[in-house]
Amino acid sequence: MSTGVSRGLVTSLLVLVACYAATAPDTIEISRDIRLQRLTGNVWVHTTYTELPDYGRVPANGLAVVDANEAMLVDLPWTDELTAQLLDWMDRNWHVSVRGVIPTHFHEDCMGGLAEVHRRGVTSHALDKTVVLAREKQLPVPKHAFKEELSLRCGQTLVELKYFGAGHTTDNIVAWLPQQQVLFGGCLIKAINARSLGNTSDGDLNAYPETL
Repeated sequence: MSTGVSRGLVTSLLVLVACYAATAPDTIEISRDIRLQRLTGNVWVHTTYTELPDYGRVPANGLAVVDANEAMLVDLPWTDELTAQLLDWMDRNWHVSVRGVIPTHFHEDCMGGLAEVHRRGVTSHALDKTVVLAREKQLPVPKHAFKEELSLRCGQTLVELKYFGAGHTTDNIVAWLPQQQVLFGGCLIKAINARSLGNTSDGDLNAYPETL
């Protein structure tokens, strides 16, 4: 898998998705705090909003992959409540069940809804570093840990997960969808108009450039 992911980073990408991104076509407003935007075919960005002290109303993005009656989420909404609303909407309107979730790092904008998906019996995967950090910080812990890289399928759609090194956090990973040529960079990647790297208190600024 390493070769495919590396090639995907340096060759033609259809979309590179950052943690905080701009608008896209085919937008669905589920509620004031939940929005879906189609990237291509069966791949969507889910954007959810929460209020943070000193920052105000803040969005965070995740990836929703839909194939037949299955779905997979890369990163979860901020909270269990928002996660429940998103999953219920997908079930009611798209008639799909989320079978797996992958947080790209341990922050709440990636795995804030992990307890809710576990309550529903959904499988979760995360980098071994993320699992360790979740335990240390007494957060809900992803069920299955992997080291460096992992390939999963949602229906016939391949999702490749890869750890390149520290940056935004010490455990941030990316997701590559080779069939759709979509790279989800999570909070490791910032929008082109971003004025800062955001919260890097759990990251490594020295390693960040090399990881990118």
